[in-house]
Amino acid sequence: MPGKSAIIPALLIWLCALPPVDAGLARYCELVVADPPGVRSSLGMRVTYLGTNGYRFETGKHVLLVDPYFTRVGLSAFLFRSPLEPNIAEIENAADFFAKAELILATHGHVDHLFDVPAIMQMTSAHLLASRTAVDLATAAGTSPARCVAVAPGEVRQIGPWKIRVLPATHDRVFPIGIPFPGPRKGSDPPRRASDWVCGEPLAFLIEAAGKRIYLDSGGTPAQLPSNDIAPVYLAILGVALPDTRARFSETVRRLRPRFVLPSHQDNFFRPLDRGFAFGPLTDFPRIQRDDEREKLPGRLILLDYFRPWTLP
Repeated sequence: MPGKSAIIPALLIWLCALPPVDAGLARYCELVVADPPGVRSSLGMRVTYLGTNGYRFETGKHVLLVDPYFTRVGLSAFLFRSPLEPNIAEIENAADFFAKAELILATHGHVDHLFDVPAIMQMTSAHLLASRTAVDLATAAGTSPARCVAVAPGEVRQIGPWKIRVLPATHDRVFPIGIPFPGPRKGSDPPRRASDWVCGEPLAFLIEAAGKRIYLDSGGTPAQLPSNDIAPVYLAILGVALPDTRARFSETVRRLRPRFVLPSHQDNFFRPLDRGFAFGPLTDFPRIQRDDEREKLPGRLILLDYFRPWTLP
């Protein structure tokens, strides 16, 4: 692995040399699903995309969040190790989508998955279900340990209407540094920089409620695929941000046999949410779409736009 002094220039040169990507969802409008305006929530399952790998699941009066992240830390803060603070104004702008949250799941400890969770928990009565590393980071950032539960693959938790099965996962690699900030966590001080928010133990989840089974991860590698005994699922939400995740996409879909397939974690998470959805520079949704059509993968390929709820049919 290159030394720290070489990583920042290499990343800057590499990112600046990347070709432009499709800006937004306009060319894929036939894949975007959403409820008609004015539709109220029901006893079914409703999902809202919050950006990056963040989701709001709702059934009746119950709300579950996964990886909520609204601050959108800039790229320079990652590269130059600037101290970070949650953007409370941006978090409060999204309050309608998390105010009733009872439970938050975190797939791992990186900034774009866990950073805003302590602030959201201060604004709500939500509890956190995450890996030991993610729980340690959240409590070091000010979250009450009494509202955090550390879990590991193989565990099953029933919390209100939500049955949560915790599954093993891996984190995809970023050229040229491998897994960014992999861990383990050093010391017990509050995390201040992006590098303090280490990955830890990545997790995937099988969420069951309202008669629906939803598989969700934030990415992975071909070395770790979902177990065949999980299938079939109604909705598969699969992180596809990087080449590793796209290499395992087809086989993951075949194993899960979903009715709907939602590629995730493919927006530019350095870009403020109010500027709208834009594909990230390392994503390749055209490849995902081509593979889906060429290989006739099970399930209907769909996309969600920011903050537009969709009730699973």
